[in-house]
Amino acid sequence: MTSKVFNQKKADYNGMQLWLNPVDKTVYATESAPKYSFGESNGYAIYDFNKHFENQKMAKDTMGNGSYSHDAFVDPEFKALAEDYVSDIKAGGRQRSAALRSFTNSAVDIVNVWETVLGKDDRTFAGKNLAKEIAVPNLLISIDTATKFGGMTQLDEGQLGQLKELTYARSTFEANKYGLKFVIHEEARLKNVHNVLQDSIQVASNKVEQRQSFDVIAVCDADLTAKAVQGVWDSFISGSDRSTNSPLIDLGIAKLQIEGSGVGGSLDRVGMHELDFAKYMSNTFVRGVASTGASEHSFEPGTRELPGFPGVGLVLDNAIKQGDIYCTDVSKQPTIALFQGPQRIGSAHDEETGDDKYFIIDYHLATEIQSESGRQLTSANTPTDWT
Repeated sequence: MTSKVFNQKKADYNGMQLWLNPVDKTVYATESAPKYSFGESNGYAIYDFNKHFENQKMAKDTMGNGSYSHDAFVDPEFKALAEDYVSDIKAGGRQRSAALRSFTNSAVDIVNVWETVLGKDDRTFAGKNLAKEIAVPNLLISIDTATKFGGMTQLDEGQLGQLKELTYARSTFEANKYGLKFVIHEEARLKNVHNVLQDSIQVASNKVEQRQSFDVIAVCDADLTAKAVQGVWDSFISGSDRSTNSPLIDLGIAKLQIEGSGVGGSLDRVGMHELDFAKYMSNTFVRGVASTGASEHSFEPGTRELPGFPGVGLVLDNAIKQGDIYCTDVSKQPTIALFQGPQRIGSAHDEETGDDKYFIIDYHLATEIQSESGRQLTSANTPTDWT
């Protein structure tokens, strides 16, 4: 077991980098980027978000009777800093203004940024759910892929069986770096019409989700094995109310191809545009010819069960190109991995203008790791111009 020896002097958080480890949801102060691990960058823990969310839940359960505490802080110096900051803000007047402008308190604001980004439950961008999200604590990622040996063979009398063994291939990936920087002007902060910091964080958290979803969709579009459907799903037999082609046949073929590839995958996630889903639900092979009710559909992005195809999740995102249907595995043999690396948030204060600048650095990588467990169906519907 190793421990960190703290010096008596105040920790210089402005001279350290603050990183969020996605594996243990803990903020570390480091001297450099954790390329291989947080240990090699001399990182030490200062805030535990697992405990933070537990405290939030406890506070809600007790109807706000003061059960919320500051024990999510791992570093005692940082805990004292945060408590002094809160006290100064509540005091108001010049004391509050001084606290808001303080260089030292910027580290506390940085932790507040993570609190909102991690605590956000609503998901506006759902495309990332087509991939298996894997938290990695460093920037270099290595995974092993096993190649199974073949099945049993018939042997003649006295014939020896052939030796077989599993083979492994190691792939190494490097996470991509993405950045977002925003500014809070002194005038906006002091007018206090809105909580400018929290509003800015809300927008920033959406942009992180947006970037990850766009990356996963781009991998689906570029790397999945493409196959045209048997026929478009939104056409009807002339003079009747019966659809010409069945989407269940196309999805069934994709499922059989994935599960028959020999890698052990299964179809459990289907992604499409919201307009394609409306056409899917209007198809009589799905809703029935004699349906007396309205077609059930939704234009809200998100993940739910795919109607008419039990056991498969539906991902709706309007960033998916109309007519393209993505079929992936996210459980047994993930088709696409979304490696979520560490995040870093920092701030800078301009003494002359009084502006505070914040930046979010997010390391992640969306990449195909098993090509045989995914398929892309093309030309499923006639694109609708909705611009």
